[in-house]
Amino acid sequence: MKIAFLSNEQQLPELQGDNIAGSRKHLLKVDYYSMEEKLLPTLDCTVYDVIVIYPKGGADSCGEIISQVKMKEKYTAFFNGQTWVFDIRDIIFFESYYRKTSVVIESGKIRIRAKLDEEEKRLPKEQFIRINRHNIVNMQYVRTVKGETIVMQNGEVLFINDARRKKFEKRYLEYLENNFMLL
Repeated sequence: MKIAFLSNEQQLPELQGDNIAGSRKHLLKVDYYSMEEKLLPTLDCTVYDVIVIYPKGGADSCGEIISQVKMKEKYTAFFNGQTWVFDIRDIIFFESYYRKTSVVIESGKIRIRAKLDEEEKRLPKEQFIRINRHNIVNMQYVRTVKGETIVMQNGEVLFINDARRKKFEKRYLEYLENNFMLL
């Protein structure tokens, strides 16, 4: 992930001296620019995943700001000797029937060699939830929830197991609140 920090001359040394903590700091590339250089209009925005304009007298450290930025996570799966790499945000849901697991993305379904229980452990809990024996959904792609049915953005209708309904409702409401989709 590439991040650009723009700040005034006085704050630049402070930002550059911040210790960026975390297990993923090796995945970050952080560039620091002075606002006095007037680079913002000419900055190539396609190069950076995030551009932070550091506020005057900002209270948060560089490390705290970076920890708030969600990392682009990749999901890797294997099938028939091929490695498939997906951006985790592109996965709509997982389904498993007759000992065959598939990753459902906008362009279709891709079979993978995996057990749904093992895949569930690899996925971020704040974004994915198991709704029944056969499906794990990405809450980002839930269009509507009505009773025991979930309509996904790709039009597929999935069913919530009665035993998992309360857990789903609680986690889905938390997801909506945390992502400012529910006030």
